[in-house]
Amino acid sequence: MPALSNPHHARFMARALQLAARGRGRVSPNPLVGACVVRNGHIIAEGYHANFGGPHAEIVALKRLGKRAKGATLYVTLEPCSTWGKTPPCTDFIRQNGIKHVVIGCQDPNPLHAGRGIRLLRQKGIRVTANILREEAVKLNEAFAKWIKTQMPFVILKMAESLDGKIATETGDSKWVSGKAAREWAHSLRASVDGILVGKNTILKDNPRLTARHGRFKRTNPWRLVLDTKAQLSNRHRIFHQSGTTVLVCGESYLNRAVQKHRRSHISVMPVKLKDQKIDLRELVIKLGRLGVTSLLVEGGGETAASFLKSHLVDKIYFVIAPKIIGGKHAPTAVEGDGIRLLKEAKTILRVQVRLLDRDLLVEGYC
Repeated sequence: MPALSNPHHARFMARALQLAARGRGRVSPNPLVGACVVRNGHIIAEGYHANFGGPHAEIVALKRLGKRAKGATLYVTLEPCSTWGKTPPCTDFIRQNGIKHVVIGCQDPNPLHAGRGIRLLRQKGIRVTANILREEAVKLNEAFAKWIKTQMPFVILKMAESLDGKIATETGDSKWVSGKAAREWAHSLRASVDGILVGKNTILKDNPRLTARHGRFKRTNPWRLVLDTKAQLSNRHRIFHQSGTTVLVCGESYLNRAVQKHRRSHISVMPVKLKDQKIDLRELVIKLGRLGVTSLLVEGGGETAASFLKSHLVDKIYFVIAPKIIGGKHAPTAVEGDGIRLLKEAKTILRVQVRLLDRDLLVEGYC
């Protein structure tokens, strides 16, 4: 691609991607976008989409320059919007400010808008270079891309396990399988998603708060969702007494029981149809998507993980593997359920990446 002959494109786009990431956890259901304005090889203004409903990244950067933007180059991680929404079209503002060249990370994943912004800019005589650091730009908004195309959230399965695949001892002791660095990373991950989901057994065994603490991204807590098919949990658990939104997901026939049991708690109850006496996870995910949840983090336990995998709802996995051996044939594992009969039926993880979190190993991949 001719654009790659300019060695500065990747450098300035990398900076725009860094800026975009600052909006994590605060712009959903909008995409993350960063922008910088460049003249004579130097960045003269920067911006990013900071809050849902707020100005877009291009607008923030260009408003800092005023008339000084004329003739400059704009780097933006996502194709500029070309239609009215909560804000005016960015393509109009770019043209009005005299930008001569727009460099784009990737096309808008929205099928209704993809390519339209690029065409409009070119029709106005503005040079456009696209697909600079495209892979990184696409990954930045992988959750938004799935949601805007399917109206279903991007589902991430995150588990922490020992070298032998255990998530706790036979007695249920699980604090802590992973180390401090991995737990801090997990809180940053929580802060970047719209919802966190666990099963009833995780509440009974660990009594978690499921809040986003110590994370890199400042935000209100994401939705906390608990699968409690028969509304058996009492309201004494810590998760029901945290700030933000907590949703108890139960079977439709158990709605009245759930409402009565939690009438003194500030929680929401979401009834869902049952399938094989369990929550119909596909229906749940569809409901969440319709409510604007673009990303859902599933944190277990092993039965919940197995159910999501069996339902083919998981898009991405993060497995933290601690350098510990727990043992015990009755100790819970990261993925339980009925398992598979033949090895050829195993779930293959694609595009695998591995890195260290202090002494723990983080495995990332896609289903």
